[in-house]
Amino acid sequence: MKERSQVSLKQIAAATNLSISTVSRVLRNKGEISDETRAKVLECAQKFNYRPNLLIQGIQTGRSGNIGIMVPPYDGHWARVIEGIHDTLVEHDYAGIMLWEEYRHVQSKEKKEAFMLQQMHRLIDRRVDGVILWPRVSEVYGAHLDDLKSRNLPVVTIDHDLDFSDSVVTDERLGAELVARHLYKLGHRRIAHLAGHQEWTWAKLRRRYFEEAVKAYPDTAFILQIGSDIEEEIEEPIRRLLEKKPTAVFAFGDWVAFEIYKVAADMGLGIPKDLSVVGYSDSTKLSQIINPSLTTVRQKSRQIGIEAVTLLMDRLDGKEKSSKRVRTVVDCELIVRNSTQSL
Repeated sequence: MKERSQVSLKQIAAATNLSISTVSRVLRNKGEISDETRAKVLECAQKFNYRPNLLIQGIQTGRSGNIGIMVPPYDGHWARVIEGIHDTLVEHDYAGIMLWEEYRHVQSKEKKEAFMLQQMHRLIDRRVDGVILWPRVSEVYGAHLDDLKSRNLPVVTIDHDLDFSDSVVTDERLGAELVARHLYKLGHRRIAHLAGHQEWTWAKLRRRYFEEAVKAYPDTAFILQIGSDIEEEIEEPIRRLLEKKPTAVFAFGDWVAFEIYKVAADMGLGIPKDLSVVGYSDSTKLSQIINPSLTTVRQKSRQIGIEAVTLLMDRLDGKEKSSKRVRTVVDCELIVRNSTQSL
């Protein structure tokens, strides 16, 4: 295997008969340099196909130019979040290092947490300048506060609040109120919510605000069922919920709404004739092409990613110096399709 070779500042200095410091200032665009000297150095650098050694620059500046991203492409929503993160990092001339938990396989909680901690240490060992975390990883990060907070890395969490990190969240109150208003206007009074696990901020707020919104309307009954984020475990809570005979169900995610379709069909319930269903995220085209098409809350996924990087850059550039945590709230909208109808 041919050994890699890198053109050094010393080689360019020798070829141009200039000092290494002068060459360095030209290539970093620092200091006062004559046009003639600048043109000479840049011409030589182009001839040698020179690229800067960012490892050395990182040692000199204390910045690696890398951001750790622990956000898995779990579904269309998170893929769009990652798109927003990537594009905004590029605009700021940063590179992202992506790692995430092993979310595809059912493992014990202990094994998952141990693996996630290993992933975070992989990022820290590579001297990332900041970290963006999704909810599940945020929980583990918070659990190892003493080990990780002391490193003084700026951290932004998505859809989950920690007391030492900035965060970007969807406007859960707005989403809940839009769904409750829509279902109430259609005549529904027995309105259910299949909620996600309550250890995450988004799940707690989604449930809380929806319950408040439903109960604000007269003559309504709110029915709650806590679900599961594991597909193999979701059927039982759905069945228990539908046995309580709601006329409408607000699911904590689109994929859960799709599972409600299956269980409802098995129980002889027609959608939307017997049961109106609302999802959350509108992250894939599947919500439009399934029968009936799914009414859902559309999150601004790409904007969430953009806002996460913006918060990190503000911390790194010193624009946000306050020790107070910053919480950016991104709005959402209700997309009405065919899975909901009036009674």
